[in-house]
Amino acid sequence: MSQNRDIATTFAKGLEVMRVFDGSPPGLSLAEVARRTGLDRAAARRLVLTLVECGYLVKNGRDFVQTAKVLGLAGGYLQARGIGARVQPVLDRHAARLGAAITYAVREGDRALLVAQSTLQDSPVSFGFTMGSGLPMLHTALGRMLLAGLEPETASDLVHQAPCPAHTPKSEVRRDVIAQTVARIRSQGFAVVDSEFEAGIIGFSAPVGCTAVVGASAARGIAATDAMADRYIGALQACAAELVAVQ
Repeated sequence: MSQNRDIATTFAKGLEVMRVFDGSPPGLSLAEVARRTGLDRAAARRLVLTLVECGYLVKNGRDFVQTAKVLGLAGGYLQARGIGARVQPVLDRHAARLGAAITYAVREGDRALLVAQSTLQDSPVSFGFTMGSGLPMLHTALGRMLLAGLEPETASDLVHQAPCPAHTPKSEVRRDVIAQTVARIRSQGFAVVDSEFEAGIIGFSAPVGCTAVVGASAARGIAATDAMADRYIGALQACAAELVAVQ
């Protein structure tokens, strides 16, 4: 944590406590909060109880869970960027044409953070992720496309620092190989990741400027052909171009 004297370190620690409530599992005990944040048990307890008092957490048995009040913290971000008014309609329109859900994401630390998702019904692939979900940077098309949008040195640092577990047998865990893949993605302008995060699922992504991306996924049997892959990439690039125009 920064040693800047202008920083309220207790407040920063409270935000870190909020961050570890990532929905997996739904609730956390005080011991788990302390373990995830690296805080001692007493400090974690004070911060958790403060968040309970402020209405952001509630006790459920031995665990604590977030309340709906946390959604209010995201409201200003979403409204300022026109997510509901400008982004959502574009995602819905292009998802309907593609016949698959389209997600809009930005980078948050070493994760791809989902900011919006099309509301297309009966899409063939759904992982159950919602707005605010974080996906791995190194093994998803969204994450690699976001890395490709960074300065090469910054991207390289993230590739070598971000968590790199093997989610599936096909997950690439050699960081130098991932770095080379990100460089290729930067050059070609789109990302394709096959079964590295979810077995049998191909992810596609295209950039929306340098700070955001759109992505879609399909079962390998649907999107394994070059023609189908080109269709997904073309649809995402069209969606991205329209998002750049309306933002």
